[in-house]
Amino acid sequence: MSVADGSLTKAPRWPAIDAARGVALVAMFTFHLGWDLTAFGLAPQTLVTDPRFMGYGHVIAVSFIGLAGLGLTLAARRGIDWPRALRRIGKIALAAAGVTVATWFAFPDAYIFFGILHLIAVAGLLSLPLLRAPTWLVAVIAVAALALPLVDAPAIFNSDALLWLGLGSKIPLTNDWRPLLPWFGVMLIGVLAGRAVLARGLPAAVDAWRPRGVAGRALVLGGQHSLLLYLVHQPIFLALVFIASTIVQPPFAASIDTFRLECEKQCMTSGGLAGLCTRACGCIATDAQAKGIGGAVAQNRLSTEQRKTFDDITKACIRRDPPAP
Repeated sequence: MSVADGSLTKAPRWPAIDAARGVALVAMFTFHLGWDLTAFGLAPQTLVTDPRFMGYGHVIAVSFIGLAGLGLTLAARRGIDWPRALRRIGKIALAAAGVTVATWFAFPDAYIFFGILHLIAVAGLLSLPLLRAPTWLVAVIAVAALALPLVDAPAIFNSDALLWLGLGSKIPLTNDWRPLLPWFGVMLIGVLAGRAVLARGLPAAVDAWRPRGVAGRALVLGGQHSLLLYLVHQPIFLALVFIASTIVQPPFAASIDTFRLECEKQCMTSGGLAGLCTRACGCIATDAQAKGIGGAVAQNRLSTEQRKTFDDITKACIRRDPPAP
């Protein structure tokens, strides 16, 4: 069983779907490795802010969550074993709680309080009663879940207690953020895809596919045990990258000078004059160092309080040297 399959009964599995989950798992490994290399100065700081890299992360999340919905439907085709279903979701919820506790100690200013595991547990629980609902109703709820975050909501949804719903405008400082909305809609799209598979069957080539060679068997095996692999891969990666950073001199170690140069480049790319950009970014870097947040700025790991200080510094530097009209 896996983090994304939502296995509810002993129905036969399709190796191709397990392999697809394995591919998503490998993609997630590469994404997290990029973050780890950046954190230890073994990759440029600009990697994690590159829109293409962030888009890659969203594609991976869509694949995992969509496959979770697909798996829920396929596994329940012989009926829902409710005790088994709830035990499975409980395991995912327990794993999510473990991620929260671990990241609270490792990254207290950006710990994970509602990431992909939290989303799969909550959305999976909400999806169970919809597995026997009319297809049109599931489709309507999916569209509503995707669209609701686009609507202006009352400020109360920015409160810490309701932020996980995804209806607020506030973006929290956290290392993994997959709020219930719109991502519940992605899971329901997976549920609808599962219904289409049950109604029409998988394409013949996909249905007949069986793993050949080490790579194919590894993907299937990984897809069947993705919850375990999800939980253990980051501690292993972090340990290996840390060891590598002690053996070789990190060529991209974060520094306030790196931030200043990147600030100048972004300023000029957005149309600012070179002289003004140099003075403004230099001012921000110097004042950040003076306020004791230079390291956090360089590593892009500002706490909420540090973010407020940084915003005040930025505004003050711009007032001193406003951009040309």
